Amino acid sequence: GMEKKYENEIVGFNMRMTDIAAAIGRVQLKKLPEWTEKRIRNAKVLDGELEGVVTPRVFEGAKHVYHQYTIRVSDRDKMINKLSQAGVGYGIYYENPIHRLPSFNCEIELPETESAIMEVLSLPVHPSLSDVEIETVIKAVNQ
Repeated sequence: GMEKKYENEIVGFNMRMTDIAAAIGRVQLKKLPEWTEKRIRNAKVLDGELEGVVTPRVFEGAKHVYHQYTIRVSDRDKMINKLSQAGVGYGIYYENPIHRLPSFNCEIELPETESAIMEVLSLPVHPSLSDVEIETVIKAVNQ
């Protein structure tokens, strides 16, 4: 249902997993609790050190697994430039809000959603990050 990235023309499914990928995934699932704890640890470091950005909010009683660590900034282009100069990777996911996708054909205005789409980006939080790499992310964001 998608010819152009993040512009789904029809509602579809992603079922590209091969048998080999499934077999590998079953083994990797055993590592998931450890990886999740590392992501949470990395996120807590970022939460405590990042300045001038809105960090992910975790509701009381909830556990965030930090598949992505998405921050909100007032000038995303400027932040992208700082991250790129420091060699820090980032991701911009779901550039088009769901209500604007042709597959959902919605005729509604969601100004907060439209604003958020232009201000968010995700920072590295994966379990393989070293302390030095986390410090590099922090310095790049805080400059």
